[in-house]
This record gives sequence, C-alpha cells and structure tokens, in this order.
Amino acid sequence: GAQPVGSTRPAADGLRAGRLLGAPGPASGCPAAAPDCGCRGLEARGAMPAKHDDDRGPLGFLDRLLDNERDSNMHLGDVRFWKHLEHVNTVHIYRTSSLEYRMMKLMFCEAMFYALFLIVLTSFIVQHRSGSLFESRRQQYDYWAGCTRQSDGSRTCAVDDIKSQGDLLKWIKEDLTPKAFMDKEVYEPIASATSIFRLQKGVAQWSPRLVGDTRTCMLVGAIRIRQLRVQYNVDCEIPEDFKSIHKDCFARFSSGAESKMKWHPEWTPEYIKGHYKWYGANETQQIDMTGFTGIYPGSGFLLDLPMNKSGALMRLKELEDWSWLDVRTRAIIVELNTLNPNVNIFVNTKMLFEFPPTGGVMARQEVTSFRAVQLSLALAATDDGPGTFAMLIATTAMFLMLSLYVGYLMAKNGGRYFTYFWSTVDLIILLLYFILICTYLRIFAATDAEPNLAPEVLGDPEMFFPLGKFTSAFEFSNAILACLSLFAWLKVLKYFTLSRIFMGYVRVVERCIVNLLLFAFLLFLVLFGFAVAMHIGYGSDTNLFSTIWGSLVGVIAAPAGGVNLEAIFEPGDLLGPILIFMYIIVVFLLLLNVLMAICVDTYSVCMYQLNETLNEKKSPNPTLVFLWTYWNALFKVKLVGKEDVEDRGTADEQQIPLIALPEAVQIHYLTEKRRMESIMHTAQVAIKEERRKQLENDLSATTNSMGEEDDEEPTPPLALGFHPTPPEEEDLEHLVVKRVQLQRMLEDHPVLVEICGTDRAVDVMRRFRVDYSGMDPYEAVARLQASVAEKLKELDERGMDLSFDEMEALKTVSSELHVALTESQKEWRAELLSVLQMASLLSRALIDLTGQLAKVQYNHNELQKRASPQ
Repeated sequence: GAQPVGSTRPAADGLRAGRLLGAPGPASGCPAAAPDCGCRGLEARGAMPAKHDDDRGPLGFLDRLLDNERDSNMHLGDVRFWKHLEHVNTVHIYRTSSLEYRMMKLMFCEAMFYALFLIVLTSFIVQHRSGSLFESRRQQYDYWAGCTRQSDGSRTCAVDDIKSQGDLLKWIKEDLTPKAFMDKEVYEPIASATSIFRLQKGVAQWSPRLVGDTRTCMLVGAIRIRQLRVQYNVDCEIPEDFKSIHKDCFARFSSGAESKMKWHPEWTPEYIKGHYKWYGANETQQIDMTGFTGIYPGSGFLLDLPMNKSGALMRLKELEDWSWLDVRTRAIIVELNTLNPNVNIFVNTKMLFEFPPTGGVMARQEVTSFRAVQLSLALAATDDGPGTFAMLIATTAMFLMLSLYVGYLMAKNGGRYFTYFWSTVDLIILLLYFILICTYLRIFAATDAEPNLAPEVLGDPEMFFPLGKFTSAFEFSNAILACLSLFAWLKVLKYFTLSRIFMGYVRVVERCIVNLLLFAFLLFLVLFGFAVAMHIGYGSDTNLFSTIWGSLVGVIAAPAGGVNLEAIFEPGDLLGPILIFMYIIVVFLLLLNVLMAICVDTYSVCMYQLNETLNEKKSPNPTLVFLWTYWNALFKVKLVGKEDVEDRGTADEQQIPLIALPEAVQIHYLTEKRRMESIMHTAQVAIKEERRKQLENDLSATTNSMGEEDDEEPTPPLALGFHPTPPEEEDLEHLVVKRVQLQRMLEDHPVLVEICGTDRAVDVMRRFRVDYSGMDPYEAVARLQASVAEKLKELDERGMDLSFDEMEALKTVSSELHVALTESQKEWRAELLSVLQMASLLSRALIDLTGQLAKVQYNHNELQKRASPQ
C-alpha cells in the first residue's frame, strides 16, 4: 500500500508518517483483522515482519521506522546493512542524524579498526615466528644427524647409513659422543662445587658445553638415550610346526607388548644395572614419539651420557658388551636440548631409531625450536619487553576490543547475527585466539611448576631438562596461530564490500562457500578412495604412498603437479594406468567441472542480481557518499535542505486540498492514513491496558499488606474495562495534503507518477490547485451577476435601452456545463486508472508466461537428450 510520509528527497529532511496525524506515531501497525493485538509498534521495531518488506528490498524494514526510531540506536549495528549494502538508500546518508549515515560510519570505523588489528596481529606473528627459529632448527638438524647439503639441494645424512644395532652403537660412540664434547673432554659437575661465590675457592668455573660447527650453541643438560623393548611371545604366535626350531617370537611395539622387567645378564656389574631398570614417563620426563611402525611412550630404560668423553665411551662399550641392545629392542630415542644465546632460542632434538620385527632400522628425527621467552611470561616481560611481550599485550588488547564489539553486535542482532557468513568468521577468530592464549598460559604454568626448569638448577649440566614435554604444546600453538592468521586475512574480503568494484566478488564468495563445503565433503570421499587404492597398490617404505595420509596428500596435490608417480608407471603394470585413467575421468573431468559449475552459476546469479539492484536504484556508492558527507560535516556543512525555489515551490504551494487531487491519489492517501491511525489507536489501547494492569497489581499489593480485615475486595477504578473511541471518519472537504507527503507517495508508487504525469509534487500542486477563498463559487457568481445587473440598471436610467432576458438561461447553462465537465473528468481519471491497472496485470501475466515457456523449453531439451541415442 501507499505510504504518504516524509519525502526521501533531501528537502524532506526527515518528515515522517506520524506527521499526518499531527503527532508522532507508529509507522506500521497490526493486521486489520486484529486491531487490539497490542503490538505497540513491534512491527516498527523489527519484531513483526512487514508484509511488503520483500517488495521493498532486504532493508525495507527501515521504511517502517518512526523519526525517533531512525534517530536512535535501535538498529545501529544491524548485520543486514553489511549483507545488503547495495540496497542502502544513499539519499538518507546525506543527513548526518539518519540511521544510514551512522551505520555507514560504524562500518567504516570497523574497517579502520580491523586494518589496525590486522597490522598488530601480523606484527605479533612475525615477531613470534622469526627466521632465526627456522635457521636454528635446520642447523641443529644437520649437525646431530650428520647431514650435508649437495649443490642440487638434496641432503645426505649419516643416520641414514645405520642398518643394524651395531651400526647404531657405533654411530653413538663415533659420531654423537664426539659432537657432545667439542670444546673439552671433561666438564666439572656443579654438585662438586663448595661455593657459589665467584671469588672463593671451590667455585665452579663458567664452562659452557659449546657445540655446533661454529661453537655458537650450548648443550643444555644431559643427553638422554632411552630404549623401549617388547616381551616374549606377546601379541605374536609361532605356528606349531616351527616351535621346535624357533621357540620365541617378538611382536612389533605396542602398549600391551611393552616390557617393563629387568633383563640384565648374570654377573652384570652393579654400576650399570640401573640402565636395565624400567622408568615410567613421569620419571623419564619425556613424552610420546610417533614413528613409522608405532607410537612410543615416554617410558623406557635410560642412559644419560656422563660428563666426560672417556667415561661416556666406556659406558657405551660396557653396555654393548652386556647386551643392552638385543632382539627385543624396538626403539632407541636420543633426546637433547641446545641454546643459542645469540638469538635466545632453545632447540629440542629427538632422534628415533626403530627396529621393526621385520628387520632393519628406520631413522626419524624431530627438531623443535622456540624462543626462550615463550617459556615464561615474566622472562618475556624482563628480557624482551619492547618486543614479544609488548606485541602479546597489544594483540590481546585488540582481541578484547574485538570481543566487546562482537558481543555488542550479537546483543543487537540476536539470532540474526549467525546468518551472516563473516559473523561466523569473527567467532572462529575469537575462538582460535582464546585457544592460543589458553595454550600459552598452560605452557607458562607447566614450566613454572617444573622443578628441573627452576632458575637455580637450570645451569646444572648433569640434569636432564624436559623441554621436550612442551614441544607438542608449542607445535599446537603454532598450528592455531597459522589458522588464526588464515582466517584473519580471509576476513579482509568482508571490507572490500565497501567498494562497489569488489562488492560482486565478495557476494560470490559469501554464497559459494556453503555449497563448496558441502561439495568438498563428496570430493574428499572420492579422493580418499583413490588414496586407499594407491596405498594398497604402490605403498613402500620410501615413496609418498607408504601411508594412507601420504597417499591422500598425493592425490589432493596431484592436480597441481609436483607428485612423483614413477612407482605407478612401472613397465608391465596394468593397475597403475587403470587407476590414473579413472582418476582423470572422475576427478578432472567430472568433479572439478562440477566445482567450476557451482562457482560459475553462483557468480552469474550474484552479478545479475547486483546489477539489477544497482540499475534500479541508480544511486552512487554509499561509501563515497558517506565520506563526502563526513568531510563536509567536519567543516559544519550540511548537504540537505538546499532545494531551489523551482523544486520547493512558493509558500502557497506547500499544501493542497485532498479533493483537488486525482481519485487514485486520494485512495492511496486515505488508505495509508487509516492504516496509520489504526496503528496509533491500537498502541494507545495497549498502553492504557498496561497502565490498568499495573494499577491492579499495585492495588492488590496494597490490599494484601493491609491484611484480611475487609471482607469485600475493592474493585480497581480501571478494572471496569476500557473502551476507547475508534477513529472518526474523515471529512474529505477539510483534509489537506502536504507537499512532502505527496512527494513521498510519488516516489513510492510509480503508478501515481503515470497518472499525474510528473514525479515532482510541486508540479502536481500547480496543476490541480484551485483558488480557494472560503466562498461558494456559485455565490461569487451570483454576486457578480447582481453587480452587473446594477450597472446595467444605472445605464438604463441614463437612457440606454439594454435588455438581458437571457441571463438566467446563461446561468443554468454555465452550471450544467461545469457539472458535466467535472463528471467527465472523474470518469476519465477512473478509466485511465483501470487501464493502468490492467496493463500492470497484463505485464505480470506476460512475465509468468515467459517463465513457463522457459520451463517448457528446458523440459523439451531434457526429453530430447534422453530420447537421443547414446
């Protein structure tokens, strides 16, 4: 229906629908069938959807707001502005007190805040994960594993040449041990020092265990070697036919088959029997390590290398002689820690040597580097206050502000907040940072509670420092930080919506993402099937298909290239070409094309809808309008209320009697006026009803407090019922329409523009205005006739013979002609309105017919495809 409210043109400057009634009132109301529903303007506040919002666009609810509601913060922060920015009426942005202007200002400030937030977060990530971490890790990896890099980029390592237990013991004695005693062969223990003061006798001299090619790293604590073994005949079985020649079997390592018993041979020296004793993970202070054939827990049999080189070699020789390694050994884990004081970085190195039941040796190395300040918040504050600590505080402060803003938006939007894609991204970002902070706090608490990491014992070279216990937490925090940075930079796309150039592409991403996630699940199932087939058919201990995970990574990365498929194309193999052919058909020709079809279809629909909206509105970019308005507002310049006289009209052209306007305009005006009066009437009823109930409650409370002395309960003065007087019928003779109201009607209803022949209200008033002096036109004509007759009589008295017997007949003809013209004009207007309405119905019918013809053509093509021979 029509809504004759304040004009959306700048000259209107906020005149609204309530002005029709002379006082503020709701702009929309309850259904006509339920005038007493008591909605109290709920529809105007967004709690009740309007019937015609779909016709007015996603932001049609703004047309139902009152002046005080538009100027309030009731809808400030509504995510629908972000979702449908292209539907924002830019005319309202010119008024700095409007909701549109304030919402654009909030969106622009949010974009500026997020830019600052992203700068701080990225600086924190760069500060946290510097290049020195990767260089330190690479250096320690190559040093302990004996790796050398070739000119072609490949690397050969000494640990790869270990093929047996004898080779492993030889590598430990001839490679690992000498590297641990690069500076000197004997290091004095701190426990033997009699004083801690530098100038007294017996003080331990500063003697760091420098290691590395350039002696830039210090070995922190002892080097711990741990063995894991299996029991006899557990998780394995020897066939009856072979028991006579082979009595015992030894399975692959598992928690159920792990051996925890001493096994030292008889006559073993007492001083080495401790190496044959099993220790739990709480005593070894080590964690699980995943290998090629199993997961090895932190428990086992220990050997800490002594503080002197000769003693270490001697102990290794004795353990070799007394069979510390035998057929039940399944894994040897070497763990050590180093510190590079130049960059203040710890490096934890773990080397795993597996002895599977099938024979051979499989070597694996894990090297984790982290900054020393990551172990303690107090250490970060004192040693790296302006760096890591400051960036951590700044990033946390930015996330707290983002959390408050997201909480504000959730409170303003309720469940509608979760319907916007980027709102979900906001929640993911906050959740990831919360997990990251909890992980850091857990690391700080664990290191603070670890006795071996206390400052007074940290320098003892005989103790083992369990830094490896925290490597999993550091790796987890790095993974969370990587995901956080990904989502944080992904959200940048949201703010490109402010630019009309990128708006369409952002809308495509928003709509594509859900369909792509659903399709990705189907794609993953297909790829996983190919991964299993590749693993079963071509898995080996050296290629990418040796594990299910490696095969899955290979089939996912295959379309991008770079996957070695030599194992599949061996001569004489038929399975490989069949798998590759099926992979090309299913993945390349089918699934990837479906993926592209989803993207193309979404892109076409989004761009079509966006172009239709922009072409219909033909309005400038809301962001540019806001920036121009804001710039002028800084200099106290207003961009509204500056119409010229031609558009505004003179003072006597600001209103017109309703009866002077065409009938269609009268119908629209009266319909909207009655609807708005019904809203106000219903709201008044609801307000008075609430007051009555409140008085009843107050009176009931007062009566209860007085006791039960009165037998008869008093009746509340308003409980007899309230029957308000319904709005009276309008007197059309005295109704006046304002120019701004008429202008709004013309802008909201193109049919009225066709009827009136113009889109300017001032032109309509000039065309249909009738001079109104308060006197009946017939009475004015009668007076004029009397004056003429008196003048004629004077002329007759002066001797002039004039006769006008036809005066009465002329008066009658004039009256009839006026009536006939008036009726003809009304009938012409009614017929024109009918023609326009029928043209509208015919247009809709033609549109429906076109849609049905398109469906018929589509079905015909489908039938033709199915009927044609394959």
